[in-house]
Amino acid sequence: MLATENRTQARQEPKIAVRSTNAIAIWLGEALRQLLLFPALRLFVDLKVDSIDNLTGGGPYIFAANHASHLDTPILLKALPLRLRLQVRVAAAADYFFTNRWKGALTSTLLNAFPFERKGIGCTTSLAQAQQLLSKGHSLLIFPEGTRTTDGRLQPFKRGIGKLAQARSATIIPTWIEGTFAALPKGSRWPHHPRRHDVVIRFGTPLSFAPNSNALEITATVEQQVRALGVQQVFS
Repeated sequence: MLATENRTQARQEPKIAVRSTNAIAIWLGEALRQLLLFPALRLFVDLKVDSIDNLTGGGPYIFAANHASHLDTPILLKALPLRLRLQVRVAAAADYFFTNRWKGALTSTLLNAFPFERKGIGCTTSLAQAQQLLSKGHSLLIFPEGTRTTDGRLQPFKRGIGKLAQARSATIIPTWIEGTFAALPKGSRWPHHPRRHDVVIRFGTPLSFAPNSNALEITATVEQQVRALGVQQVFS
């Protein structure tokens, strides 16, 4: 038991250092994105954004997106208008992006991210933290599949997205990202081919659920809507 507690504490230590959302940290992250991240993306990606008018409300939103590549988060941040980009917080895998303080601090600042435990009791704690962020007016970017696809196809959604929407009665934006799998699939360290890749982000119709809605039914509905956006993308 003691060994388990020590491991849990070791994983949680970086969270203390990277959870700051003060104005300096927020604008430092935006400066780094404008000076470094977004110009680098333009070297590899030609981004088009569809149905941005679905984001005319004030939020907060839960962006529920398919996950095909490490490019997904920076691409989606670039697609958002400034007011939402500064507001959004990204649920990033704690066991991948927050394994040490420096990596966690960079991820937190550059991507507006917070550590999210994908398994075990830590997942419940992460969901509670996400709910707190929503209550403070932040939007969230969640990848309900839990990990990147290995074949480009949408994977079944985890029920955490349903629990999150159920607890906060939050507005969910189904989101489809097309083209990042071809550019940088799981297992690749560098974008494929020297040419720029066409990437399209499509924002779906906002979804709202009653507080007493079933979490599994919410999850199924959100997955269906995201999947439908992918089909529209293929035939548009």
